[in-house]
Formats: sequence, C-alpha cells, structure tokens
Amino acid sequence: MTTYFDETHIQQILQAIDLAEVVARYVALKPKGKELVGLCPFHNDKRPSLNVSPGKQIFKCFSCGAGGDVIKFLMLREKLSFPEAVKVLADKAGINLPSRKSKHTATSVDRNKLEASNKWAAQYFQSNYKDKSIGQQARDYVQQRGISPETAQRFGLGWAPASWDNLVKAARGTSQNMAVLVQLGLLVEKEDGGFYDRFRERLIFPVYDALGRVIAFGGRTLGDDSAKYLNSPESELFNKSRAIYGLHVAKDAIVREKRAIVVEGYTDCLMAQQDGLENVVATLGTALTNEHARMLSRYTDQIVLVYDSDEAGQKAADRAIDIFFANQVEVRLVTLPEGEDPCDFIRSRGRQEFTRLVENATDALEYLWQITTKRLAEEDTILGRKRAAEEFLTRIGRAFVYGNIDEISRGFLINKVAKLVGIASEEVHKRLNLLQRRMGPRQGRQAQRKDEIQLLPGRARTQKEILEVLLNRPDLFPQVQAVIEDANEFTDPILNPIAQRLWSYCSRGGIGPLSEILAGCESTEMCNIMTDMADRAQTRGNFEQTMEGALEKLRHLERQQSIKELREQVSTVGEKYGSQAQAAVLLEYQARKLRAKGQKTG
Repeated sequence: MTTYFDETHIQQILQAIDLAEVVARYVALKPKGKELVGLCPFHNDKRPSLNVSPGKQIFKCFSCGAGGDVIKFLMLREKLSFPEAVKVLADKAGINLPSRKSKHTATSVDRNKLEASNKWAAQYFQSNYKDKSIGQQARDYVQQRGISPETAQRFGLGWAPASWDNLVKAARGTSQNMAVLVQLGLLVEKEDGGFYDRFRERLIFPVYDALGRVIAFGGRTLGDDSAKYLNSPESELFNKSRAIYGLHVAKDAIVREKRAIVVEGYTDCLMAQQDGLENVVATLGTALTNEHARMLSRYTDQIVLVYDSDEAGQKAADRAIDIFFANQVEVRLVTLPEGEDPCDFIRSRGRQEFTRLVENATDALEYLWQITTKRLAEEDTILGRKRAAEEFLTRIGRAFVYGNIDEISRGFLINKVAKLVGIASEEVHKRLNLLQRRMGPRQGRQAQRKDEIQLLPGRARTQKEILEVLLNRPDLFPQVQAVIEDANEFTDPILNPIAQRLWSYCSRGGIGPLSEILAGCESTEMCNIMTDMADRAQTRGNFEQTMEGALEKLRHLERQQSIKELREQVSTVGEKYGSQAQAAVLLEYQARKLRAKGQKTG
C-alpha cells in the first residue's frame, strides 16, 4: 500500500504551509525589507546568505545556489525524497493523502493510524522499563552493558514483560485497534480467536525513521528464548533492508563529520553514541543493502563499516563493498580484534582507540587486495591463481565503471596484480578493458552544475533569457509561443526540462508566481537552477523589454541560420540541377539577406 498524490495535493500543501515558519525551525531569521535572511543551513555560511520571501513562498541562497519552495527546503535539510517530504508536510498541514491499495492487500489501513499505534506501543514499553518493579530486569541488563540511564532515555528503550498478554490487556483499555496492532507485528492472532504478545521478556529497542517517527521494534531476549533478537515484521512503515537504527539522532553529525560509521548491533550503536561518537548508526541484524547505501548517501559520501572479526562479519564486509561501489560512495572498513564487538571494544579500550581504528580504516580497494592476496597465497595451481586474479579484476572493473577509481589508482592496481600473478601489466590492462566493455559504458554522475548554464552558446543563451523572464512573468507566454511553438526547440540538456515544465504550466493557463511553477518538481538541482534564473531576470528588471529583445534576437539568429543554409546550397545546387536552379537559389539567398536587414524586396 503506497501513498500517492497529484498536483492538487501539492497546491493544497503549499497553500497550507508557511515557508518562513518551516525554515525558522532550523535557521534564525531576521527581517530585511520585505524578506527574511539567515545563515544558510546547506553550506558553511559565515554571513547571512539565505533569503526567504514570505510573499513568494520561495527561498534562495546567494552563496551556494540552493533554492525552491518549502518542499525543496525540507528535502535538502532532512535529506528526504520528494514523496517523503510531501508526506511530512501533508501530515503537518492535516491533509490526508489517499492510499492506493496493493493488489496483494485485502484491506488498507491509514498510515497515520499505524504511526499512532507504534507511538502508543513505544510509550507502553517505555513505561514498563521505568516501572520500579516491572522494569528492574531490563534496567539491570542495560546497566551491565554499560549503557547510561540518559542514553536509555534518549533512544527510548523499553521492556516487554514475560507474560503472554500484557500488551493485549493494555490495548483493550484504550481505543487501539487490534487489527492494526496485528498488522504492525505487535500482536499475533490465535487460530482459535484472541491475541497474544509477540514481544515477551525482551528489552525493546524502538526503531525510528530519519524524522524520529517509530516505525518498528527490535527485542533482545533476557530469558531463555533461542532467538536472541526479534524484529517487527515488514509493514507499511517498516522495511528491514531500508531501516537504519539511530539515524534520527546521527544524521546531523554525519553531515557535520562528512562520514557515517556503521556497526551491526543496537548496543554497539548506543555505546558509541554514549561515548560521543555521534555519527554512528547500525543495521538491524542484516547485511548492508543498496537501500541502506542510498539512504546514507543522502548525508555523506564516506562510509566506514565496523564489523566483528568473525566469519559472518567478514562476509558482510565483503558483500558491502559491491553495494557501495554501485552507489558511488567511498567505503572504508574496520575489522575489530578477534572476539570483540564495537560495544565491548569501546568499553574496554575507550573512544580514542576506537576513533584511531576508524581514522586508519582500510580503503575498500585495499581490503579487496588483501583478500585476493590471501587467496592467491593459498592457491598452488596456476588455474587457481588465475581465477582469484580475475575475480579481483572483475570487482575492480565494476568499481571503475561506476566512476570510483581514477586513472592513477587504476594503473597502480594493474601493476600490483601483474607483479603478483607474474604476467605483463599490458595483459592485465587488456583484461580489465574487456571486463569494462562487458559491463557497459562508464556511468558517472551527470550533475548539472551552476557554472554550466553560464557557458551556453549564443542561441541557447538567448533561449535562457526567455526562460528567465517566463519564470517571473508566465503571462508573457503567448508572446513567446508566437515565436517558439514547442519546448523541444530548447535542445540544451539543462534548458530543455525547464522549458518543458514552463510549456506544460503555461499551456494550462498558469500565470501564478514562481512557487506554483516549482510545485511538484522533484529535482532539487533543477529547482536551484530555476530559482537562480528567476533571480537573474528579476535583478535585470524590464521584463517586457528583455523578452522583446530576446525574441527578436532569436528571430535574427533563425534568419541567419536560414541564410547560411541557402549559401551552402548555392555552391552545390548548380552541379546537380543546372545554372537555372542555381540562379533561383541565389535570388532567394539575396532576398533573405535583404529581409534580414529589414529592407523591402521587389
């Protein structure tokens, strides 16, 4: 079951939410004329460069270029996708976004109800934990692990007593819907009717999303249950392969430190956070996935993976390398001494020693090299050594395709492999090129940089001026359409999507402010460019005169292009069709030249 929305919902949200109010939650704003200014939260701002226009409901940083509406601000500040930001603002505005039922789901439950039930359950578990008698067993265990009461409070630790129906009884005394609690995995329905608690005699770790909403629970048994850890089942709120424990408290530190440290367990994360390592998060007892990588890449380009020294930890680290290469994130690895996990290591050796390990983390490529070296040393046959080397080259080739290895590093690695396996580096180079061709063309990020749009050639530069004015004055669209019928005439890859958006908006009769044009635009980069373009036109002013001049220049460029094409025909048409045809083309050529100069022809 997924939430969906259309342009009507976007407009409702933009009308209901005040941009300045949202920005003020993150930035101290001061009035400056009709606008508000403050330190930009998207770069290391030393003086106020963020401008917020309450009237236009748009923001713009004149230093880093960030800009857009309230949706874009939340996307940038909280590192949310477009649908996620829309959902958050819709909840804040009390706007109900309809849910589309999955074909596999017989009934649908409103997401807000699911979130409310999880919140209630978290409070119930926390009240048990704090109870002097009921929660004593849990508090004793937490103290034994070295976790302080403050950390337990900060992460909302809870307790599920050993009884089979504690949560059932608590729910019956409230307005909680039993079916919702079953869907969330908090209760299990009996075959003969009734319900029982899923979590029993377990220390409860609430799992939060990046915005601090409870989406699931993890339970560590303190009894004799053979399953050490138990997590909530997948639900509308929770997907184990996407959820990252502790991200709600670590995200700002990750951005600040420009690095995320990923550990495996709940208590590993808690102990690190408690000792001041605020950029530490954890996976939920599962290996890293592409979804985890994409989530973390919103906040940083560098990930340090800290794993136990056991075989499972080594395998998880090995798998993680491919995942992070595929997501173009720099990955480094720390392997702890045998028999220690991050929690125990920090308790016994302290934060400084753990930090030292992180600072000296092994680069992922070097880690791969170490694995290959070990395998090659163990292989006695030429065939075995060749297989190990080819496996390494395949991994390197994949990384290079995704743009994570520069030419110098590539050459260095080729030489290392060549020396180790005893073949010429040229042969290794050929093998790597072959692997790359099989994988496809090199895929790098095609980021639209601000400076690119300032270096456009003549025709595109004139088209840019037209778009700049339209972003401020969409009511001038009929004047533009008389000269430019189709947005596809904007062939520049940066200008074309902006033109498509304006043509779609204006063709529907849109004449509203820039915030309406930006509404529904999912690309923050595109919004930054559009707000920058709109600001440039506003600084120039004289919209009508600028538009008239740009359109006339475009007409002139088109005439010049037409004349150029005819001039090229004059020299060749005679050879094909004779002098009479050549004379006709020449006459048309001269007539167009005169028209281009504004003269009459007889």
